[in-house]
Amino acid sequence: MSDTHSDPLDEVRSARRWALVGTFGAAFALIPVYAIILGLSIESILVVLGPAAVVALAGVELTSRWEYGMHRRYAYPHHLGCELAAIREFGPASERSAELICQWLKARAVVVGWLSEDGQSIEPVAAHGLPSGWLAGAPAMANDVPAMNKLAQDGQLLMKSSAGNDEWFGEQFRGDRLIYVPLVRGDRLGGVVAIASRPRNAHVRDQQLLAALGVVMGLALDNCRLYGGQRAHAQHLQELNRMKSDFLSTVSHELRTPLTSIMMAAEMLLEEEETRDPDSVRGKLVRNIVRGASRLGSLVTDLVNVSREDEFQPRLELDLGPVTDVIGNSVGIIQPLVAAKHQTIEVQLGDSEVPVRLDRLRFEQVLINLLSNAQRYTPPGGHIAVLSRIDKDEMVISVTDSGPGVAPEDQEYIFEPFYRGDRSGLGLGLAIAKSLVELHNGRIWVESANSQGSTFSVALPIPAASRTRRVPVESVRLT
Repeated sequence: MSDTHSDPLDEVRSARRWALVGTFGAAFALIPVYAIILGLSIESILVVLGPAAVVALAGVELTSRWEYGMHRRYAYPHHLGCELAAIREFGPASERSAELICQWLKARAVVVGWLSEDGQSIEPVAAHGLPSGWLAGAPAMANDVPAMNKLAQDGQLLMKSSAGNDEWFGEQFRGDRLIYVPLVRGDRLGGVVAIASRPRNAHVRDQQLLAALGVVMGLALDNCRLYGGQRAHAQHLQELNRMKSDFLSTVSHELRTPLTSIMMAAEMLLEEEETRDPDSVRGKLVRNIVRGASRLGSLVTDLVNVSREDEFQPRLELDLGPVTDVIGNSVGIIQPLVAAKHQTIEVQLGDSEVPVRLDRLRFEQVLINLLSNAQRYTPPGGHIAVLSRIDKDEMVISVTDSGPGVAPEDQEYIFEPFYRGDRSGLGLGLAIAKSLVELHNGRIWVESANSQGSTFSVALPIPAASRTRRVPVESVRLT
């Protein structure tokens, strides 16, 4: 921000003064020279050259005044715009505007008012040249809003003489010239800048200059107001996000303790029932309890991961190796659930020995999420297929189920946290899988047709040194 007392027209004023001095100096220097050359007296030369010198001086003065006025119409709005561009808050921007306009136009006082939220009044937001504390008790301008709207639409100003009873300028400004400049934002009124000046102050007579200042101020202050609103909204969203994370973290941790007790008790009962009579009704009920507790444990783990998402990014321990073991371990973990629903799972490992960079534990979590979804939505007796292949420079692993499929309108959002569509669960598994895949510099997507199952695919980049290795396709069918 420039100095408070700086004026962008100081250089123009200096140039104007030097032009006048130069013209006077040249005239007085030429008079003796012409007197000597022409052999005339000084009086005669003054009679001959005097009128020419006066005309020259008048021409310089008029030209400099015209250039000064034209330059002022450009310099003041431009300088004001640059000043306000560096200020992001509405209050300081309004105060700086009032200060600069009061200084540049040699005004006695300046008040900046802004249209209220209901559009019924103009409330003072900044003032310069008035007593300290005036702004705190200043009244709003309510009766003149329609007139100001009309002026803003017509691109005009309101000028009048103060009678001492104005809402903003009291008895001390009686007889002063009052100018109300509409602050335009877009095509409507945003506020007004009111200027109190001496009647003979020539600085406030240029209506084009005042209108240009009003346009620049209106846009700049509106931008500051919008920026402040967006910043407050962003802070509110951050606070809501923090509250969400705290809530999820608290709930997930509170659930873990009783869930662990339930899981341990259920596993002990299951072990006892399998020893006594594996096919008893009680044994089947205990197995359901164990499966439900295991599923609930997975949901709690997802809650913990999501609650830490804003503060915690998992650190990957990348190793170069094939995906065969990772796929095998993931299928082995999900196999009991597949067998419980009499489903079949087929694994086709094509080019699976080609090394890729991955964190085995984290990538297993991705595949388990995909396989768990496939098992859940595949009907009893259905079929699940796991396929690995090389597509260009990527290792692609696909999990296909024979469930109801994903609706086209859900496919764009299914990887977003807490988005479930018409599916059950919390909507966290696929969101976590997507974040882990992206940490591997990979990508994940879904292809689905209604009532014909879904195919979830994950692609990981293959290092350049590994792209020439190929092995035959292996197919394994599990029940």
